[in-house]
Amino acid sequence: MISITKKTVFSLLSIFLIVALSNCKTVAQEPSNRTITVNMSASELLPADLIIFNITINAEADSPQDVYKVHKERESVLAELLTEFDIKEEDIKYQPIRMNKRYRNDDRSKVTQSSQQVSVTFNDFSIYEDIQVTLIENGFDTFNGQFSSTEIEEGKRKALVKAIQTAKERAELIASTTGVKLSGVTKIHFSDHQAGIPRKSGMMRMESMSADASMMDFSQTVSVTATINISFGID
Repeated sequence: MISITKKTVFSLLSIFLIVALSNCKTVAQEPSNRTITVNMSASELLPADLIIFNITINAEADSPQDVYKVHKERESVLAELLTEFDIKEEDIKYQPIRMNKRYRNDDRSKVTQSSQQVSVTFNDFSIYEDIQVTLIENGFDTFNGQFSSTEIEEGKRKALVKAIQTAKERAELIASTTGVKLSGVTKIHFSDHQAGIPRKSGMMRMESMSADASMMDFSQTVSVTATINISFGID
């Protein structure tokens, strides 16, 4: 007859417990899910029916008092110009005046400078060149314009939908080709932006152009792009 002591029983129980814990650890280390991740971009072209005109009011003089005087004169010119062209108040955005001192090129005397950012949005393309000429005649030297559209938000939505649909189609293609099935979306990151350079959408007939035709006679579009990073679970 085999005699089993308490020490033997304790040893057997210890071995059993170690094996059980080892198995639990192995299961915990197995991956809990698998995914297919797709990066996709889609764009939407929109009619350019707005111009965003950015203007910097600046001045320079020996004293803060002189700088402020010159700056206010130029600010008054711009305000009168915007009123003359019937720019709506809600289409005018501006920052407070900023003033600072810097050394001249001789590094001995200081000069005071002022700066103020103004952004104006309008839909009458015919006044764009007139505004610039008036600004130059009154000492303005820093301004630029870019096309935009009243349909930007709708364009962003359409571009995002297009990017999601294309990403899903791509994921389904990968899944079917590799013999797995999609089980749903696990993670999404997205962004959108408006392209800085407009694209020409059409040409005017040459015979319809007048003698004073300009580039502003050509219709333009702006591009809105949505980018998405989406992960699909797979079985």
